[in-house]
Amino acid sequence: MLLLLLLLFKRLLCYGASTVAPLHLGFHHSASEEPLSYRFIQISSFANHSWAQTQSSGWLGEVQTEVWDSVLGTIRFLRPWSQGNFSKEELKNLQALLQLYMHGFTKQVQAFASQFQFEYPFELQILSSCQMHAGKASGSFLYGAYQGSDFLSFRGNSWKPSPGAGSQAQNVCRVLNHYRIVKEIVQNLLSDTCPGYLAGLVEAGKSDLERQVKPEAWVSKGPSPGSGHLLLVCHVSGFHPKPVWVMWMRDGYSILPILICLTVIITLVMLVVVDSWFKKQSSNQNVISPREPNPVFSIRANIQDPTSPGHQLCLTQELWIKNRFSKNWKTSLKQLW
Repeated sequence: MLLLLLLLFKRLLCYGASTVAPLHLGFHHSASEEPLSYRFIQISSFANHSWAQTQSSGWLGEVQTEVWDSVLGTIRFLRPWSQGNFSKEELKNLQALLQLYMHGFTKQVQAFASQFQFEYPFELQILSSCQMHAGKASGSFLYGAYQGSDFLSFRGNSWKPSPGAGSQAQNVCRVLNHYRIVKEIVQNLLSDTCPGYLAGLVEAGKSDLERQVKPEAWVSKGPSPGSGHLLLVCHVSGFHPKPVWVMWMRDGYSILPILICLTVIITLVMLVVVDSWFKKQSSNQNVISPREPNPVFSIRANIQDPTSPGHQLCLTQELWIKNRFSKNWKTSLKQLW
């Protein structure tokens, strides 16, 4: 079984060599963006020496691209572009490889459980990942966890125990490091095959990854937190990409129309008052007797004359006051919005 697994690994790597070298893409992210990563996540639960269950999935950033169907023993691609730039032959080999790996992993763990001091029931978690930045591979790693705690990692070309994992992790790494061919295969998968597959995913899913979708938001009533209180739940969904900014506003939209109406009413009232004042001034000029030697009479009389400088000055003052109120009104509206 182990020999067949190694042969399939080598066959896959040979087929994939032409697709991953050189690793340059036509689709590039800006230098300010975070590196893209592909992650393979595996969670294996062991109830006893004869029963185990494994779940695994592939992720491009925050987008799930594949899932392993443990019932059918096949890869289920979740996106039209999830196969990347792999050929049918490469995908066929990958499928056979994962079938043997899933079955062989379970058997090997159960065989070494007592030697590794794994106590049933227990759970193993594996995270392998490779990154790409500006169209080039920028790093890869593999982490393993036992019972939810860091246990070991594969870096460079060897297995290393995690800090604080103790003698149990050291024993497991010592056994794994004896298998030189396995170490070479894992190293090639992380540094060669994974970046090539990542590059193919990014290129094939370019239009889907770059799309911009506005969020949809709605508010629903939640369970009452107590007497006299109402719990409102805000739902936001359907947006892409992932980052979104949401803010609660209390009485923001309900009071805004009222403030606008009040501003308009006050402005109109002030304009009416100003207009009435000018009309009152004009009517007072008519009650002054022309027989009274009043020097102001001649000035006011000139105001009534449309061609006189006094009348022009009066109109200029009236227009300035109206414009001033109109400008203040518009400024108040802009501040409200």
